[in-house]
Amino acid sequence: MERVVKVLALAFLYVIAVSVVELVGFYHPFFWTYSAVFAAVLAAWPYFKLCQTHPMPGMAILCAVLLLMVNFIFGQGHEYFALGCVVLGCIAEGLRKLFGNYRGVKGVITSYVVMSLIPFTKSIVLWIDYDTAMELIISNMGDIYAAVMGRMLSKYMFMAMVVLTVVFAFITIWMLTRNWHPRDNRYDYVD
Repeated sequence: MERVVKVLALAFLYVIAVSVVELVGFYHPFFWTYSAVFAAVLAAWPYFKLCQTHPMPGMAILCAVLLLMVNFIFGQGHEYFALGCVVLGCIAEGLRKLFGNYRGVKGVITSYVVMSLIPFTKSIVLWIDYDTAMELIISNMGDIYAAVMGRMLSKYMFMAMVVLTVVFAFITIWMLTRNWHPRDNRYDYVD
């Protein structure tokens, strides 16, 4: 039971780290639109600790599902975000197994880079269904907020966000894993 509590605590720290950036987005649209870039740095430590201390199957999917549940509870989820959580969580879990057998550094690094794109799936609706998203933003946040956000939605900013998210996620998780010494051999999974 103690292990379950520790796993859930670290997974919720991951969710909180991703959500903090979105909360800052209420003050300026830049932080909401490009939250994936900032969340890639903040959420790296909880994800790394979760994979380091509990290297068992399902940790990436657990983080993705908890993030999805929390967002739907607070009314912030939509179908693109749900699809992104499920697909990217499964891909990340597959990469953990493929590259690290749930324990290796390469598996954690590659899976975290994929996981860092999950917040991006929340704001992708701005590029896919611009008119509906802007109407919702105007009704919730006001005209000035929507006008500032509208100026940040070029295809070049979209590409820059994806590239920066992947780069920051890779650098941050790589720095965390440089001196990784797994503490415990109880969870060695051999396929």
